[in-house]
Amino acid sequence: MLWEEEQFDDLIVENLSSDLGCSPLISKLLLGRGFNDVDQANSYLHPKLSHLSDPFCVPYLKEASARICESIEKKDKILIVGDYDVDGITSTVILAQILQAFGLNPIYAIPHRMEEGYGLTLDVLERGMGQEKINLVIALDCGTNSFEEATFLQNKGIDLVIIDHHQSKGNIHEHPTLLNPHLNGSSGTQWTNLCTAGLCFKLVHGILKHLRNKKNETALGISPKDYLALTALGTLADMVPLDGENRVLTKYGLKHLRHNPSTGLQSLIKLAKFDTRFPFDAEDITFRIAPRINACGRLNQPEVAAQLLLSQDSNEATNLAQQMDEFNEERKKIEAQLTETAHTQAEEKFASQPAAVIAGKGKEWNPGVVGIVAGKLANSLSKPCIVLAYDKGRYKGSGRGVAGINLVDALASCADLLEHWGGHPVAVGLTVHEDKLQDFITTFMQVLEEDENNKLQVPSLTIDGVLQTREISGELLNEISLIGPFGQENREPIFALKEITLNSKPRPVGNGEHFQFRVENNQGSIAGIAWKMRDRTPPVNQKIDLAFRLRWNRWNNQNTPQMVLEDWKLSEETS
Repeated sequence: MLWEEEQFDDLIVENLSSDLGCSPLISKLLLGRGFNDVDQANSYLHPKLSHLSDPFCVPYLKEASARICESIEKKDKILIVGDYDVDGITSTVILAQILQAFGLNPIYAIPHRMEEGYGLTLDVLERGMGQEKINLVIALDCGTNSFEEATFLQNKGIDLVIIDHHQSKGNIHEHPTLLNPHLNGSSGTQWTNLCTAGLCFKLVHGILKHLRNKKNETALGISPKDYLALTALGTLADMVPLDGENRVLTKYGLKHLRHNPSTGLQSLIKLAKFDTRFPFDAEDITFRIAPRINACGRLNQPEVAAQLLLSQDSNEATNLAQQMDEFNEERKKIEAQLTETAHTQAEEKFASQPAAVIAGKGKEWNPGVVGIVAGKLANSLSKPCIVLAYDKGRYKGSGRGVAGINLVDALASCADLLEHWGGHPVAVGLTVHEDKLQDFITTFMQVLEEDENNKLQVPSLTIDGVLQTREISGELLNEISLIGPFGQENREPIFALKEITLNSKPRPVGNGEHFQFRVENNQGSIAGIAWKMRDRTPPVNQKIDLAFRLRWNRWNNQNTPQMVLEDWKLSEETS
């Protein structure tokens, strides 16, 4: 793997450090993120909710909030249709909560992926509408491409508001009020990369602003801050870029999750064994909370997650959290079996191909976990991977990409072979008829081989700074946290130690796939952990370079800095 060290002019680093009152290392991290202006850098280090833009600046948000406020004032019957992932479920709960706060009792329907598929479909509308006389449908994290469904509602005289962040694949229906920053010339704005939960936060702000202007007493007593924790969950789980407003919402959302969780969230925090003495970080959500919420949708019971997040009864919430945990354990078993099968198929059939398209039939081919498996394969094989499960004459599934490959563009070139498709550059969903599967695989491979814009990048690590062992401390970690929370497009810094020697052999831990090590310094030693690197254990008594992330080790009541190893090499190596 290639190590690329960030290089900056020493004078610029020194001046920025002096102006901001921060260490040279923090100045380098800021410069690496494009902040060389003192005021902008200071705002980045110390973001405030007041930095958020006026919600009515988002195209069509004023119209969407006005239509919803009309239903609030008329006490209309509203149906909310949200996607079955964390972004869709948290968005559903945000909208349900704000409507409930104004005395409405909205119905919500989240698609059962096995029977109803993804998004705003006629099946889910039929189930959600039931025998009720619905006046307004609000589609969340879906709906942009639901042309047939929009026509269906238009013919019934039912208004439709869509809050979505997915790309359009064709003509947009004129019936809905459509709030989607990717469709309205919003490129490059603060809200361009908001997920649906982020857009719902802006919408809630817009609803409150609209009704406060009318002197609505209920609106005057509600704070948008109450929805920050759910917004952070959706934002982190959907892996949207953590810059601009996403970063502000997430930073404050994590604080509210720790200090002011709802009854339902409190039950999840307790179940996941969070230590509330310390600040929560992005990985706490993506590895401990989000999988439990997603497991409900993956196993066809998304309402369980929504019910928990809406619950105000601690006993009910505890029982629902336990049920979600059981779903997650079942998901892990299914995922492990399918990952092994898919990996074997990838090595046997696609070793020399630019991507892998894995398809299969049977009980273990659960469509709810194919996205996770595709992501694991893409990471381990360093190329795009699509995993498809058979269902009634069709193969349905997900694809995950790698840097340098735009999966949306690649699928667009295969659109005539697909029944449904869509998503983001590195995460897509698709359906292909069994008769066209092989043609799709052939065409998809040709597209990746021929498109000059779709080229795999050489695996590399960006080294943000070379440290001395004496510099690794809790104070340094606290300073680094000012740059967070970390995630997409605000990556966690990677540091290097050079020409160090391990005096003792790394110790295997867990199931033997991981190992611990220690690096000596003049104050004692610094602990390190390497995850799933059993086959790359560094030698002792040889000079080596380490590339690592710096984290807190809070296991077993500890609170000390710890290196999380990313890579190592012999010091004499040059790349």
